[in-house]
Amino acid sequence: MSVRDLRTAPRDTLLYADVAIIGAGPAGLAIARELANTSIKVLLIESGGFEFDGETQLLNRVENVGQPSRNEASERLGRGYTASLAWLNDIPAFELRNRCLGGSTHTWVGKCAAFDEVDFRQRAWLPGSGWPFPRQSLDAALERAADLLNLGPNLYDERLNGLLRSPPRDSGVDHHLLRSFFWQFSHQRTARGEPMRFVDVARDLRAPNIDILTYGTVTRINVEPSGRRVTSLDVRSLGDNKASIHARTVVLCSGGVENARLLLASNSVMPNGIGNGSDVVGRYLADHPRTVIARFKGPDIDRVAEHFGFFGLTHKGRSHFYLHGMSLSPELQEREKLMNCATYPVQTFASDDPWAAVKRISRGSGSRLPGDIATVLRSPGLVAGGLYNRLIRKRGLPRKSAELRFDVMVEQPPNPDSRVTLSRMSDRFGTPLPKVDWKIGSIERESVKRLARLMASEFTRVGLPRPALAEWIVNDGDGEGVFMDMAHPSGTTRMGTDPAISVVDADAMVHGVDGLFIAGSSVFPTAGHANPTLMILALAIRLADYLKARNHKTAAPERDDARDGGTFSGATS
Repeated sequence: MSVRDLRTAPRDTLLYADVAIIGAGPAGLAIARELANTSIKVLLIESGGFEFDGETQLLNRVENVGQPSRNEASERLGRGYTASLAWLNDIPAFELRNRCLGGSTHTWVGKCAAFDEVDFRQRAWLPGSGWPFPRQSLDAALERAADLLNLGPNLYDERLNGLLRSPPRDSGVDHHLLRSFFWQFSHQRTARGEPMRFVDVARDLRAPNIDILTYGTVTRINVEPSGRRVTSLDVRSLGDNKASIHARTVVLCSGGVENARLLLASNSVMPNGIGNGSDVVGRYLADHPRTVIARFKGPDIDRVAEHFGFFGLTHKGRSHFYLHGMSLSPELQEREKLMNCATYPVQTFASDDPWAAVKRISRGSGSRLPGDIATVLRSPGLVAGGLYNRLIRKRGLPRKSAELRFDVMVEQPPNPDSRVTLSRMSDRFGTPLPKVDWKIGSIERESVKRLARLMASEFTRVGLPRPALAEWIVNDGDGEGVFMDMAHPSGTTRMGTDPAISVVDADAMVHGVDGLFIAGSSVFPTAGHANPTLMILALAIRLADYLKARNHKTAAPERDDARDGGTFSGATS
């Protein structure tokens, strides 16, 4: 594998590849990894480098004209990040994108789940819903994606209970109304407790057919005069160096905002942008609106935590912990014409929580050491019980908590008026900024309210503590409910069989443009409620399999190695 920094490359470098991948986040790196050590020459193009770079991040600016508006309430709610990642709550909506190798995994906590079967169905109450293939067709790719993420068993419903060492006690909640839902967390294989960072996947790509171009921002995708075949890419560096990349196959993996923006901005042949003959590119923008629906305090916290929290198992010699929450049942969704949504517990730890002190002591935090030791010594039972819970019962640590809250993430319906267009403002390369108009409708709010009220009534019925519901839910005041984006933009280049309402076909190729493919959450027809990374990887792996078969049938583009930069050489990683 060779790595070249475009900032220091020869001027007007010309490069060739069989497959050019735009974006080295989870999707792009998963595809490159699957194509490694084949006869296919792959060039991976990344706007940043191996490390987080503030100047490069400035390219993420958007013009936000939709929700959430920048106000005190949304800033106070944030995205739910805590501790060392709390600063991410302050990044404006739709600007939380990472222009560096590894992409979004630089700033995630590793939370993963697969989409439900209902997410793939054509639902009569949701116009535009339905995927072009069933959920079951992705099972094998999901298993490969889970292995890449170092996950445990790929189960997220009640079936997981049979595998857990000490499963949650049955609460008695009516499963025809609310069902169990689990999330698990991706971890580094070599650094337990650290979320998996895909920059390490990039470093491990030691295949002779894989090359990486860093600090290269693609500013235009070029197509033939007919518009029916992709030909090349224009690339710029912050130092204003330029490169031209010629490839028979291009895979756009730049995320839910940038994928649409780049298609729209590549308008020299097609005035409305590539793949936008039906004015679909950028439409159907969805995210996962998040808010807090319920809170518990005092002794109620421990009673609820017996049923909802972290539960573990051993898989392939390693411990894996799953977070247990609840979602609206599929039958309730259909009966009441609601969206898929789920709620999960989040603990706010007390200032004298001994396990927080133990963690700080293990990291060698000097200034707080005497106080932390005293905190641990004052709670020997909680520490001993925590060790037993963690190591023997495979349960979450018992914590001293000031509050237990339940957050919710809700699916959005396909809405063509929620969209990304081009702004009149431009970035430093002259490329128009994305103009983001994200809309949250009444069906999302009604789904969240229904889940919260069912939670309160069912907890009361079965003898669990009744939660204090959010005031806007109690008052039925939709306008008072504050939601934040979760930096999960999707749907803007959605997949489907009808070009009138989709951008890519079932193989993820842009309708009518041979050789141009898209990977990532932007191709989701609907996005469910689950965090998207696992599904992104499954679709990327599926696409890589297709590209292998496709490229074995075609010859590599003609190369002119006489020009400077025609062969890829540089620092070898």
